[in-house]
Amino acid sequence: MTHPRPTSSGRTRRRLAAAVVALALPAVFLANSTAATAQDVRGDRRGGHEAADGQFVQRSGSRLTLDGKPFRFAGTNNYYLEYADQVMTDAVLDKASASGSTVMRTWAFFDVPSATDHGDKGVYFQYWDGAKPAFNDGADGLAKLDHVVAQAKAKGLRLIMPMTNNWSSFGGMDQYVAWAGGTHHSDFYTDPVIRGWYKDWVAHLLNRVNTVTGIAYKDDPTIMAWELANEPRCVGSGQFSKDPACSVATLTPWVDEMSTYVKSIDSKHLVGTGDEGFLNIPGVKGDWTRDGSEGVDSQAFAALTNIDYMSYHLYPDNWGKSFDWGTQWIADHSAAARTVHKPSILGEYGVGDRSVRNPVYQKWTDTFRRTGGTGALFWILSDVQTDGTLYPDYDGFTVYASSPVSITLKNFSTALAREGATFPPVADNDVLATDFGTAVSRSVTANDISYGAKLDPSTVDLDPVTAGVQSTWSSAAGTFAAATDGTVTYTPAAGFVGKALATYRVQDRAGRLSNPATITVTVKPSPTAAQTLFDFSNGTQGWAGVNGTGTVSTDAGGHLTIVTTGGWYGAQLAQTENFSTRTQLRFDLVSTTGISPILALKLGSAWTWCEAQAVPWTTSPATGASAITFDLTTLSPSCAAMVNEVHAVYIYANGGQHTIDNVLVN
Repeated sequence: MTHPRPTSSGRTRRRLAAAVVALALPAVFLANSTAATAQDVRGDRRGGHEAADGQFVQRSGSRLTLDGKPFRFAGTNNYYLEYADQVMTDAVLDKASASGSTVMRTWAFFDVPSATDHGDKGVYFQYWDGAKPAFNDGADGLAKLDHVVAQAKAKGLRLIMPMTNNWSSFGGMDQYVAWAGGTHHSDFYTDPVIRGWYKDWVAHLLNRVNTVTGIAYKDDPTIMAWELANEPRCVGSGQFSKDPACSVATLTPWVDEMSTYVKSIDSKHLVGTGDEGFLNIPGVKGDWTRDGSEGVDSQAFAALTNIDYMSYHLYPDNWGKSFDWGTQWIADHSAAARTVHKPSILGEYGVGDRSVRNPVYQKWTDTFRRTGGTGALFWILSDVQTDGTLYPDYDGFTVYASSPVSITLKNFSTALAREGATFPPVADNDVLATDFGTAVSRSVTANDISYGAKLDPSTVDLDPVTAGVQSTWSSAAGTFAAATDGTVTYTPAAGFVGKALATYRVQDRAGRLSNPATITVTVKPSPTAAQTLFDFSNGTQGWAGVNGTGTVSTDAGGHLTIVTTGGWYGAQLAQTENFSTRTQLRFDLVSTTGISPILALKLGSAWTWCEAQAVPWTTSPATGASAITFDLTTLSPSCAAMVNEVHAVYIYANGGQHTIDNVLVN
């Protein structure tokens, strides 16, 4: 199942197992990587926006300014603001502002095949009208973006807005190529008809008058910058193949042409490329981040007259690189930007491994600040959905404002604004699992950070509400015990299954006290006991229709009701489960208008879709000992080999209304 932006920007970034090499930019590359004129490289061709009203963020050589003062910023990204309902949009913008963000990067594109084929979001901006792309200015179109801009203005946030996507999420470049009947992804850059369509979109967007504020987008200082695209490359999501002829010589003229076109309409706003910062260093072979093979030369892009800053992104998890490599990536891009006398903006960065995210983010942001970076935006801030639950962490990079890492990022924002600022330690949450009846240990301070004074692990306090430092904490779930080196050992109570929680705080050697952080240990069920996967006691527990079909709801009795015309329904498990000792998956069928259910599991590292044998048609309730039962031994041999790694459970429901409960395995 594809989520919006599940890979690459949607995170489908190339994973390489190549050896990690720290990036070093040779002087010859810094001096000669572009054919831009000396005047352009010096940065004294500023662009018309620099003479604009002081409310606009402006560029002055290698700096950004606001009201004549240097402007450095920290912030975040969110992609769903443009289509989510106002509750979700406003929640994210509220939390962004409250947690120290001053800039939000969000999409300004949503392209669909046609007005009658526009997916499951109920929103689209651009569609095919039979002859050319047309624009949807209505309530289910650009009026949604009007609300985003107006609310950002109200919250004191500025926006960076990419105008198309390299990846197929929300249409993007491949939708233009599909409209044109093209062959290669890079037709987007080279086909004159497509380039004209893109310019039409840019002109429509920039000249649009916001229906909420009455201000034309091109005149609104809430918008800090336009980006030509999100992560442009020679290759996209795979719908169209890569043209072997596509290279840096393909993308650089496109960036030049389109940035010049944007400035011809809107001289007040900054313009960036929106690329990932890949380089084209002479002599480098085999490292796709530095050899130009993606068609990207970030330094050449930044040196162009009408590009105001160097764009770059950072995802070592997905690029086959180390976190230390990422630190060097930041330093090198700060240096490369100075060489072309432009600011540098780290438009996206993310770490998927939560066990190290907090210290890595501190190291990266410290490096960014120290090396003179202008602005950095983490991926991704999410918050509540309409039903009050948190928006799912689809790609593994989500930061919620309630998380300790959000404190670290707010500290970064404060440090950018106030040189010499220092802070108490930030303790981060720890999540681990253990087998039934088995103790487990973790150094809980390993992912905690401090500022100026080292952490004192002997001060881990497992009962912060009680005076003094408590090194043990007990509950019905078991006992937590802290050693002086910060290692906490959890011993489950006899027979306990489920989640055991403890809260701790820690001090640095200056005596400053951290925020509270949570230790969560999941004790797995006995291999021989039945295990409940979903009981719907607190809501839908993530259950939904694949591709948004039908509706799901729960009643006061904790039952899940599905109303459908026919489709798959289910959810990702709270954690990966091992079904290798299980033979059955069962659920109570409380009521039905008629169903012949089929079970599907997502298994293995590739989340392979595997189906068990269907259950015969029934119109009668089936609960307790008579519950609907799927025989897991009917899985194919290839699927059976992966049941030690179960990620999600889905059930096919025929058209009608069905109420279920107590999904379990035994």
